[in-house]
Amino acid sequence: MTSFDMNPDMIIEILSHSPASLVGKCRLLNKECNKRTYDSSFLKLNLQRTNSVSGYFLEFSERLMVHSAFVRDLGNIPSGSDEISLDFLPPGRVSIKACDASHGILLCVNDLPVKGRQPEYIVCKPTTKQYMILPKPKTRYFTIALGLMVTGSDPFRYKILRLSQLPGNENRRYNFSFTLVCEVFDSDSFAWKRLNNVELPKEDLLVPRTANPVASYGFLHWLTTSNNVFRFCFKTNSWSFFPVPENLASDDSLKLTRYDGKVGVISSRSKEGVDYQDLWVLERSLGNSWVHVKEIKSIGLEPVGFSSNDVVTLADLDGMCSYNMNNGKSQKLQIRAPKFFPSYYWTMSYFPFYSDYERSELGRSNG
Repeated sequence: MTSFDMNPDMIIEILSHSPASLVGKCRLLNKECNKRTYDSSFLKLNLQRTNSVSGYFLEFSERLMVHSAFVRDLGNIPSGSDEISLDFLPPGRVSIKACDASHGILLCVNDLPVKGRQPEYIVCKPTTKQYMILPKPKTRYFTIALGLMVTGSDPFRYKILRLSQLPGNENRRYNFSFTLVCEVFDSDSFAWKRLNNVELPKEDLLVPRTANPVASYGFLHWLTTSNNVFRFCFKTNSWSFFPVPENLASDDSLKLTRYDGKVGVISSRSKEGVDYQDLWVLERSLGNSWVHVKEIKSIGLEPVGFSSNDVVTLADLDGMCSYNMNNGKSQKLQIRAPKFFPSYYWTMSYFPFYSDYERSELGRSNG
């Protein structure tokens, strides 16, 4: 068979008609392909041609009620699509706990207002209004963190990581200052499995109220209070730690993010009276070497994620906007939520979301 190199432009054209799962696989094979398919011009074209949608789920609380709204960030409105929401889920106090940003799958928890009832764990796909109530975890310890990752597309498969706090009387058996109970749910077996406990370094904790871990190349990542990165691998069910860039070790402004498919860290600084955000990315998925890739001039808003490699999403309590890092232009994003009042809420959580409108097999039977 004669081998030949296909024109890169032709590959990008083919991928612009392809689903996110195929684009993701091709990104692993070629650096140029990876870079070009994270450009906003490609992503907008891909959204249009695959009838997909991109944006963020914004979650905010009012007293004991939790509200959410979907905010589009790249402008595409699929033909014949309804407004995306979580209104199709069972009644209760439903909150988003994790998401797979590339496959449009959310993990929600329904804190039922009934004494003695355990919360319901729900996996859902908002664009198709599918949901699946999962079995209860094996332990009833206090949940510290949750993570979700789609691990296969044909057949569709996902896994969930739950980290919970080991009670103090049991924690004393260990030499480390803080021990987490580790459980994994696999949609293939449709069951939870308890793994070995996670032993955090002395005097280190996962950053409290971290909304969503950063997923990259089969790993989930959380930032710790000592500016280490906790990394969990679903393929091997193993965990490890590595430090942030050495010059940021004592920085208290750090935030994990994802950029060009890689895990990144954002730091804030001032230079000559001007505020900037610096973006560093992990050079290799299994390494601990960081590379500085972006310097973003602040416009008074906090970065919540990168819609593409040239557009960052910024937010404050008044709203959200897209900021093009190449030309410095910003565009306000529309928040369609009747119960959202700017500056009224103290805390907000942002969950990146990229999804098609094809049904997915969420479990043994779909909602």
